Amino acid sequence: MCSVSWVRRREALIVVMNRDERHDRAPARPPRRWRGAEGWFTAPVDGGAGGTWIAATDAGVVLALLNHQPARQAATPAAPISRGLLVSRLASEGGVPDAARVRAAGLGAFAPFRLFVVSRSRPPRVFTWDGVTLTGRRLDPRVGFLTSSSWNPRAVIAVRHARFRAFRRVHPRPARADLVAFHGEAGDPRGTPWAIRMSRDDARTVSRTVVEVTAAGVSMRYRACAGRRGRLAPTISRPGGA
Repeated sequence: MCSVSWVRRREALIVVMNRDERHDRAPARPPRRWRGAEGWFTAPVDGGAGGTWIAATDAGVVLALLNHQPARQAATPAAPISRGLLVSRLASEGGVPDAARVRAAGLGAFAPFRLFVVSRSRPPRVFTWDGVTLTGRRLDPRVGFLTSSSWNPRAVIAVRHARFRAFRRVHPRPARADLVAFHGEAGDPRGTPWAIRMSRDDARTVSRTVVEVTAAGVSMRYRACAGRRGRLAPTISRPGGA
């Protein structure tokens, strides 16, 4: 359960992501530096399995993971691996992941997911694993939005995309502050489970991460949400760019 949006402006690539999790999920840790086989990347840390849901490499590649509820029910892996470990693995390998690299991770051990990949020099793509087949498609290189929900997914996803389309009519080329405000919405006329910043009896939005990639470098800002107020962790900025 997550929502991610992006905008590519002349001077920067901006990615904003809300992470939605169950109340019983272990708290995450703020972003830290990770050393990979092909360079460094920055990412928050899942409090359970130790992987991550969003990563930004020093070369300016951003990866973000969303859950996926396929139309056809896939068999549950016998010994499932946390999907967050896929993100940290691909980020550590450097470069821009393609379908071959995603498949090489051994997808049979992962539950269904969607993996968003983008850089300043490459158009965004999303890879979808439904438990049987991996597919990939290009996304709008200028601005876009992806979301997921484990509760009533088809209806919730449709409502959130409608909200994004309404947002786009007001902000056709949104600035970073516009996307952050969109991801901070808590109210929704159909109830908070439908909101971008969602809340249910069993789950809620637990954090928001903002990545900005420019010619000067890569920065990541992370906010862990405590109720409606939240706290702002220190900004982590590193040289890079792509």
